[in-house]
Amino acid sequence: MRCPQCGAEISDEAWNCASCGMNVYWASQHYEDLARAREDKGLPPQPDTPAFLRRALERAEIERNAAVGRADDKVRQVARRTMRRREAANTESDN
Repeated sequence: MRCPQCGAEISDEAWNCASCGMNVYWASQHYEDLARAREDKGLPPQPDTPAFLRRALERAEIERNAAVGRADDKVRQVARRTMRRREAANTESDN
């Protein structure tokens, strides 16, 4: 799966993109609206993520994984299915 913001490859276990920190489920649902709003204001559609936010994300991932392990919960499973269906639909419409 690819991050809707930066295009980096994302593992199925990740909640956030390791490259830019974007919450990938949220981005898959709302990113087009956000990009359009940024462009309307004369800003680039893909903002850079500050380094301090990427570091905070890395620490949070480590802490969460240490606390709960790598087991998927129901919310993550549903989010991934939704994202895959949308990505497949976008791929089919591009062809």
